[in-house]
Amino acid sequence: MTAFLVFTAAAVGTYLIRLSGVALLGGDRELPPGVTRALALVGPAAMAAIVANALLLDGTEWRGFGAWHLAAVVATGVALWKRSMGVTVAAGAVAFAALLLAGL
Repeated sequence: MTAFLVFTAAAVGTYLIRLSGVALLGGDRELPPGVTRALALVGPAAMAAIVANALLLDGTEWRGFGAWHLAAVVATGVALWKRSMGVTVAAGAVAFAALLLAGL
């Protein structure tokens, strides 16, 4: 029961912290252009960090060259071609699955 209370308190605390940002910055106020540009890059930066971690590490060991890297090359090509995150993620997932089925 204690773990449940800790997780519930953490969830409520996190929600209140996020809500306070909306309450403070909401309304008719505009953010400075520099902040708006920086916020637009948060999503791609987070995705790049996740992908880099998955490509380079397997747990605590360096990952050997294989299906992960080839699928990343396919996804990079699709990203440069289509400029759509959804299409890029789907192409990378399909390429990865195909490479695993092929035995790589």
